[in-house]
Amino acid sequence: MSIKKSPADFQVDEVLAAELAARISSAPGPFALYKLAKEGLATPEAAGLIAKKLGAGPGAVAYAGLKDKHAQTTQHVTLKLASPDALAPSAESGPYWSLERLGYLDAPLTAEAIAANRFRIVLRNLTPEACADMDEAARLLAAGDGTLRVVNYFGDQRFGSARHGQGFLAKHLLKGEFEAALKLAIATDARKDRREDKEAKRLIAKKWGRWAELLRELPRRNSPERRALERLANSSGDFRAAFTALPYFQQQLCVYAYQSHLWNAVARRLVADRCADLGPVLEADDPFGMMLFPAAESVPEDLRALELLLFGYKTELAEPWKAAAEAVLAEEGIATSELRIPGVRRPFFGEVPRPLFVAVSKFALDTPETDETVPPPPKGSLKALRHKRAVSFELPRGAYATVVLRALGQ
Repeated sequence: MSIKKSPADFQVDEVLAAELAARISSAPGPFALYKLAKEGLATPEAAGLIAKKLGAGPGAVAYAGLKDKHAQTTQHVTLKLASPDALAPSAESGPYWSLERLGYLDAPLTAEAIAANRFRIVLRNLTPEACADMDEAARLLAAGDGTLRVVNYFGDQRFGSARHGQGFLAKHLLKGEFEAALKLAIATDARKDRREDKEAKRLIAKKWGRWAELLRELPRRNSPERRALERLANSSGDFRAAFTALPYFQQQLCVYAYQSHLWNAVARRLVADRCADLGPVLEADDPFGMMLFPAAESVPEDLRALELLLFGYKTELAEPWKAAAEAVLAEEGIATSELRIPGVRRPFFGEVPRPLFVAVSKFALDTPETDETVPPPPKGSLKALRHKRAVSFELPRGAYATVVLRALGQ
């Protein structure tokens, strides 16, 4: 199976919350609301290009979520205007992005502005057996109300440096190992990094400790890394101060990654302990641990609406997930009370509830078709033609389409 053969194979459309949609005004206001269509750009990249094209300052373009670079996506952004009565352009565009003004708001977008995301994904290079397995998985996961009931795992996009085999940065932070954490953040390149970012990280790794020399050679565009290096050059190697000089969003993502890993592990163990004896449980390989998806009929009533916590340092373990959490924390060699980073107030481990199961609504599997991107088998071969198949569905904010594909066996 393959996805994202082209951006058109992975389409995402952001859905505004009804409360936010009701606040959109046609009269000029302090923030212009736009629908952004993009392809081949990460959301922060697109926001930077928009700000530059419109002559806006840093931070003037706000968005509520990050959309995949290797996809065709639509989402919403707000532009802070120079004055409350300023007129914003009705439309604007650049290479790989375009804007359409929807109206005006009295505040910038936040995550709460988004109700859901709609997906249409084309899966390719499928065998007939894989197509049949998808049909069976969809049947087992069907909750009887037109939705699928799927364990709400975090996708591996959430796991930062650990995605690339480099470990969880937050584990170093918890031990006060700020130099090791900073190296992972700014001196360790990843396979999917842009070429210029890889070159910068390799330069920093090569000349680690020679701060003044690095500041002379590091390109000016790498401003977050420069701020950390300037702290090191001016503070006699204070790695704690250097790490906290990184953008706060980047720091907090490191914490979220480890919290998400713990959440997935507890969810997996809870499903194994409570659901496996009640009916079929689908298994999907994942680099961060097997994902288990119970058939809808195998989920006990007390788990269906359960909210499982992302751990904070004040988290108290509670039923029905207490035993699963104790086992996971024991494996990690940590207690929730130890989820504090020494010497800093932030980033921090905040306790956040997350539904154990997510409802996959408006679900549809198209009929398999011949995949034109895969050469047909030679005449006389016993190999079957490969198929492509589109799957479409809607997920609430914070749920991962890649996890739905895992549940379907892909």
